Amino acid sequence: MMDMMMMYFHFRIEEPILFRQWKPADTPGYVFSCISIFIIAFCLELLKFGRMWMTRKHKKMTVDCCCTTSEGLWEIPETMIAEIPVKASLVPFTYESISDWKHFTSSTLFFVQNFMDYSLMLVAMTYNYPLLLSLLAGHAIGYFLVGPLMTIEESDAAGTCCS
Repeated sequence: MMDMMMMYFHFRIEEPILFRQWKPADTPGYVFSCISIFIIAFCLELLKFGRMWMTRKHKKMTVDCCCTTSEGLWEIPETMIAEIPVKASLVPFTYESISDWKHFTSSTLFFVQNFMDYSLMLVAMTYNYPLLLSLLAGHAIGYFLVGPLMTIEESDAAGTCCS
């Protein structure tokens, strides 16, 4: 008779992970599996940022701003050139638009991203505490390290004055 999958959170070492062949037999194999899940989730966050960064378009424009002091506004206008991200516009469906190397690369990375997303979802559906915590830690640490890069890039694009 085939073993039934536990449908509640548990801590069982000898359980298949994604594939029948990926079944840790001992504690070191289980720890290596948790580390592997962590790395996959971390790489997924890097991939998401990479795709966002690769497809981002910038437009240079001048921004007028005023400097401030501790007493208040100086009223001295400054002009600076800032790169402001532009929302992607619709490109007509032509051979040139789909044969671009950026489109091909982005589509390939989109496939890899979705494959990793769904694979990690299946890992979470094993209801195994350490695997789930490894997955969440990989996502959280990946976002913690990559998140500020997105924030800094967006704040620089908005054009900070007098810095």
